[in-house]
Amino acid sequence: MIKNLHINWQKIALFLLICAGLVFLTHSFWMSLGIMMLLFVADALIANYEYRRKTKKIFDDLRHEHEQDAATH
Repeated sequence: MIKNLHINWQKIALFLLICAGLVFLTHSFWMSLGIMMLLFVADALIANYEYRRKTKKIFDDLRHEHEQDAATH
């Protein structure tokens, strides 16, 4: 069974452009690869933070609604 894979082509294009610029600036493939790996880690950490922030807000809203329902009944 194949999952639907959602690819953000704009993000891929941006990372490829940054990678090409790093190779041009550093003249070293390995240094550019290391910097790109750090950028991927930073991107993953930011995405994880955003996900946790959004889900916390949703659960806080649900808890607040539940408390209001319990108080009225």
